[in-house]
Amino acid sequence: MNRTIAIIAVLLCTACGAATAQKADPPSPLLSPDQLKDGRTWTVAGTSHGTWRDLDADLVPCGNRDIAPVAAPVQWRSFTAADGAMVTQVVVEDVDAMDAFKRFYAECGAVGSVDSMAGPKNVARHDGELEVAAMSKDRFVVLGGVLGGTVSDEQLRSFAETARLHLDGLSS
Repeated sequence: MNRTIAIIAVLLCTACGAATAQKADPPSPLLSPDQLKDGRTWTVAGTSHGTWRDLDADLVPCGNRDIAPVAAPVQWRSFTAADGAMVTQVVVEDVDAMDAFKRFYAECGAVGSVDSMAGPKNVARHDGELEVAAMSKDRFVVLGGVLGGTVSDEQLRSFAETARLHLDGLSS
């Protein structure tokens, strides 16, 4: 009898563990502060999610919502450093990443300038802002900063490459 109770208890505990393991959240497409490697200590200022339509106007690349479908799921995270530097990451899912990447190039080029970089990355400058778009296998990501601030063009490009590689790793 005691042996039967012990076996049932073990089976129940195993089932509870399996149910808990199934409820684990999938890995986040958003970067963590320790992935922003430029010698500073970064902290998360805010994280949110919604649709492209929900995205705050100041986070929409080049101020143009035509880059992604309004119903596309979006996650975003803002980071700050002790010196006042700020970077925001926006990840758009369930879109054709190449189409969004091309639209970023076209739409941001219409209001400023866009340079294509290896990676693939597009670097856009407009109204004193810098935005770097990167494309992973199945997601589109944009990192934004302010030109002339304490986050250099090169650092923002490096962060975009880190984000792209992070997303590609999740897609594997």
